Amino acid sequence: KELEARSYTVRNQFSARDISNAVWGFGKLTLSIGTPLMTSFERKIVEQISRFSASHITNLLWGLAKLNYAPKTETMEAFTHTIKSQIGSFSGQGLSSILWAMARIHGKSKPSSDFIESLCNRVVQNVESLNSVEITNILWSLPRLEYRPKDSVLATLEQQAMVQIWDFNAQNVATTLSAFAKLTYPPKTELMRGLEQHAYTEIDLFDPQAVANLFWAFAKLGYKPGIDLVMAMESSIQRQISNFNSQGIANTLWALGKLSHKPSVDVSKALLSRSKQLVNDFSPQGIANTLHGMTKLQMHPDKSLLTSFEKRVMQNISIFSPQSVAISLTAFRKLNHALSRRTLDAIQRRATALAPNTRAMERSTILSSLEKMGITPLKELIGAYEAATNRAVTKLGAEDVLELLWAFARLGHKPSSGLLSAMEEAIAMHVDAIGREDLTGVWWALARIKAEPSIGLLRILEEKTLCETFNLTDKEKKDILWALKRLGIDELGDLENRLVSSTTLKGV
Repeated sequence: KELEARSYTVRNQFSARDISNAVWGFGKLTLSIGTPLMTSFERKIVEQISRFSASHITNLLWGLAKLNYAPKTETMEAFTHTIKSQIGSFSGQGLSSILWAMARIHGKSKPSSDFIESLCNRVVQNVESLNSVEITNILWSLPRLEYRPKDSVLATLEQQAMVQIWDFNAQNVATTLSAFAKLTYPPKTELMRGLEQHAYTEIDLFDPQAVANLFWAFAKLGYKPGIDLVMAMESSIQRQISNFNSQGIANTLWALGKLSHKPSVDVSKALLSRSKQLVNDFSPQGIANTLHGMTKLQMHPDKSLLTSFEKRVMQNISIFSPQSVAISLTAFRKLNHALSRRTLDAIQRRATALAPNTRAMERSTILSSLEKMGITPLKELIGAYEAATNRAVTKLGAEDVLELLWAFARLGHKPSSGLLSAMEEAIAMHVDAIGREDLTGVWWALARIKAEPSIGLLRILEEKTLCETFNLTDKEKKDILWALKRLGIDELGDLENRLVSSTTLKGV
């Protein structure tokens, strides 16, 4: 405090180098700095920004990040302008520190994509100087900055990671894989195997967050690790379960389900027990991922745990996303947990409010789950979904249109004539992308809701069905014949005769 007070007293005497060293020192010692001194420093930074060298800026940003201090927009703009003008002076280490720092403090002023791209291009030029920590920090920062670089940049970092592979520690292995997963960039098998082997040798050094991140990254990248590492990770989970937080539990269960790896009975019990202890800490996404993992792993959580999760849903329903609503509702159904009427109404009201921003597949999932639960959806929800579908139907793919048509059909709900016409047009436009099973489903759905399809759509479906006749199973032919009869269509006699003559079923 005395140092800070004296710094404020002589604040006007600080040079660019002095400010850089002072902030770096406070950050290194994890000491906080009061607002008056920081405001003074920021004013001087903006005034004297041209006097700051590459190393000054690097140390200054690093110190601010360690202090968790977010500079004003004006200060950040001064930083980015000067960094761009001096970009050729920054080393690989400096670039790593800048990206890491900006990822931590970008809350108030997010750097532009062009600026981050210029840093990434300079990283590529200096990549051979990067060590394992610097590679990890760069990769970690990019998703945090909501920036996805070109594949060529990630490939260059991947190659350098392979060179430095045996210098990675446990935390860096987990962070690197997690970053690649968030950037939707699956590294080559060579690096994946190298990181997997390294993780196995370092597994005892992985903390709970690193273990959860490792499982999550493997699952997100679609990479199934060897059984030796998985068993070692299971042992680590069991050993450290009391230190797992709710996000770690959620990510672990989701990843195990995604990898189709059912943990041992003891590990399953430990995860369920820890879930119960932390139930009031779970976020909406955490609830959805946890419940989804339980269903995929065919776990059998007791009623009290599921009831606690239901209460947590009610506490946070106002911040649930469309995806979290769809996943949670489906999981409760698959786990045979009967939701209360109050919870079901709250979920449907939230789904109604989210309808304009809900993807077609999520709308279909929510409606389908309600139907399978024996619940008649609220009229407001159906109306909101109809309106949202009508607005976006021309932009939907074949799968989305069919999923929504089937969802309405399973509920026995006939959409408005305007929406039906729009869906008919979408089906006709995407008919070449409709497979054999989906084709049968279209006929079934149209018949189920007693639609009155246009003769144009009927001819298109007839032609598609005739082409698929000898690929259809007898059951599928029978379903289409049922649909033709229910629709009362006389114009498609040739199709009906072809289906009857090619089937081996009796009494069709």
